[in-house]
Amino acid sequence: MIFDYRCSKSKSKSGSWEGQVQLLTTVHPYEIKITARGSCFHIICGHYAHGNFLCIPTHGVATELAALTDTFWNLERLTNYHPNFSKTDAISIIYALKAISSYIDI
Repeated sequence: MIFDYRCSKSKSKSGSWEGQVQLLTTVHPYEIKITARGSCFHIICGHYAHGNFLCIPTHGVATELAALTDTFWNLERLTNYHPNFSKTDAISIIYALKAISSYIDI
């Protein structure tokens, strides 16, 4: 499954962009390909004993997640615990997770 989604830094249109998310696996843990603003990420996300998780192996990123729709908390996790990770890329990822939340169960 592949579909487009919208990312936003702010409420204005000038701070928004389009992304594309592709669900690569339909079983837990889920593998997802996210493409937005010239960046591409292969992520793995799912559920473990202490909650939800997100891994981006090619970038050395691993963190806990709240609900996939909780953009505030998930953005805080990605940007505070991985300060070298671009905020724009983090926004692209968290909005992709929100967009795909109705298709996967974690």
